[in-house]
Amino acid sequence: MKRIVVTSVGSLALLASLWSGTAASQVAPPPETTVAPTTAAPTTAPPTTDAPTTAAPTTDPAGTAPPTTVAGGTASATTAPPVSIPQVPLPGEQITSGTLTVGATFKDKTGSTCQLSGSLAGQEMNIMLDENGRIGATYGQASIGGGQVGLVMVELGPLPMAVTAFRTTGACNQDVVGIGAYDATAKTAEFKSVGYAVYPNDYLDDVRVSLSVGTSASPATLDLQKAYDFLAAPRPTS
Repeated sequence: MKRIVVTSVGSLALLASLWSGTAASQVAPPPETTVAPTTAAPTTAPPTTDAPTTAAPTTDPAGTAPPTTVAGGTASATTAPPVSIPQVPLPGEQITSGTLTVGATFKDKTGSTCQLSGSLAGQEMNIMLDENGRIGATYGQASIGGGQVGLVMVELGPLPMAVTAFRTTGACNQDVVGIGAYDATAKTAEFKSVGYAVYPNDYLDDVRVSLSVGTSASPATLDLQKAYDFLAAPRPTS
């Protein structure tokens, strides 16, 4: 009922406004009246002469003000403060003896195809075993094959797959991510897939990680600050 009343009032108001506008346009205009013209006698004002005035010179009591100079030039670039990574206890065990091979085959930039391989003795590479006693994750940093490698490789639950990301520098320069086939035991881990290289920006026909562990021991070892600095270092842009 309330809606009906509001609608009715609104409709009436609209009709009233339309009607008033139409009615106003139909009212005849009043008859025109004619006023007799009148002529005023011309008046002449006597001429006036203004006395010439001379502006007094202004004197700066303090002398001539020096010109204002606005500082210009290029603003100095700001440098972000270095990131500090606290050292915390790490999971898993350090690989005390073993070997590692990492590398990728490029689709178009074939000149960047390479790999690093070498011993993990005395390095900061670590493993974690899954619930079945197999290598479920590998992470860390190592100097092998004339270069540096930072690696993270994690199996995807019960699936025979893993996701891998690594950076290599020195004799082989790659920033690689991949997800693909994974096979592991308590002492070995093999990863193979296609992938993508963030550096030097190309698709990858083949990504390989091959790990063989001789011995491992607690605790896991990795200098987190050094690992961060290694991974965060900028690559050439050209």
